[in-house]
Amino acid sequence: MILQAKDLFEETGCVNAIYASYLAGQQKLLKPLQDLHFIQQQLHVLQPVVIQEQVKAGVYITFDTATIHHKLQEASPVQVLPVYEDALVDWEVTRKTCFSWTQIYIGWDQLAAITGEKVEHVQNFFQRHVSNKTGAPLNLTLTQALANDFNQLIHRQGKQLVLVGKLYDVVLQTVEHIQIQHHISQCDDCQKKLFTAQNQIEANHYLSSEEMAKSIGLTQTALEIGFTAITGMTVGEYQIEVAFRKAMAQPHSGLSLANRLTADTGWTKQDIEKACLKRFGVMSHQLGSMQ
Repeated sequence: MILQAKDLFEETGCVNAIYASYLAGQQKLLKPLQDLHFIQQQLHVLQPVVIQEQVKAGVYITFDTATIHHKLQEASPVQVLPVYEDALVDWEVTRKTCFSWTQIYIGWDQLAAITGEKVEHVQNFFQRHVSNKTGAPLNLTLTQALANDFNQLIHRQGKQLVLVGKLYDVVLQTVEHIQIQHHISQCDDCQKKLFTAQNQIEANHYLSSEEMAKSIGLTQTALEIGFTAITGMTVGEYQIEVAFRKAMAQPHSGLSLANRLTADTGWTKQDIEKACLKRFGVMSHQLGSMQ
């Protein structure tokens, strides 16, 4: 079944009744300015579908959220997708699944206006640091700073001017994160500091990112972004992995591995299971059976 994205939701935000056998969910779409959109969406795909969407040129910043209430998925990266020309795209979903995300769209003219650059200079920046082809997103670490901006956006007051300001804050913070990630990828000194942070976690996985950043001489944001770049894991995910290894080396205490880690570290079972699955490819109870 081929569905048109523009027809999926009614004005109320609910899925169009004619698609009820294929989809369920809701959407909230705000357009405070012509080329500045804020979309909150949860979509359950019930049967295989192809969704066709007319995508406007500009930059799309997408946050993975757990529910329609838009609690951030802490370990999930922020996706940044530049689109250089209007395009018709097909999104194929072959099995039952659920998507929940919050997205900011900003057109090239708007982005050029708030950065003080010409449109071609802004596009060149994204072509150098993200992708020169439409359809290839950049994954950015969800840092504490970016999460704070996102949460302020979600809990904004109702005035349109406030919404525009908060959207601009998130967009500019995202651009700054792209610059930091690019710098770290080319800076040997920064990379050495990040390897030092990795060794610190091996010695003490309870260290906070604030403590590590201060000790190695990087900002907390640079540590969070760079650590993912060199290890493939966030600081929190790596801490959980080290905790896993240490817990597995200890005698059984009658508690499951996940319960032991939850009690020892304070992390949620959801974060622990996600980190375990990502790193080891199995759930924690399966990992525990390998001891």
